[in-house]
Amino acid sequence: MTDEAVPSQRNSPIACTLSGPQQARRRQEVATEDFTVARRPRELADGYEFTFPGSAEWAARLTEFVLFERTCCPFFTFEIFFEPDAGPIVLKVRGPEGVKEFIEDLAGLRPN
Repeated sequence: MTDEAVPSQRNSPIACTLSGPQQARRRQEVATEDFTVARRPRELADGYEFTFPGSAEWAARLTEFVLFERTCCPFFTFEIFFEPDAGPIVLKVRGPEGVKEFIEDLAGLRPN
């Protein structure tokens, strides 16, 4: 795994396509159901890295998360790494300048 910034392939604006109420509901779901389990996130130059349990349940949940987010937030770049021997699953969420604040809001890393 490298920590180098991943250049954006597209110049999508940092804007979610969900409506205001949908976006608020999604943030609540992600912050309380998905990212509370992640070990302390690691800040990257262009995003964040999250570490989750290595179970099949988490593999499915993270895959579902990525598939959903790709439709409403096309500016994200996702990387999922599965450590050997059913070790942790590492999710990197990256993007263009300004995306870190968006991730902080989505994952509940900073107060509202």
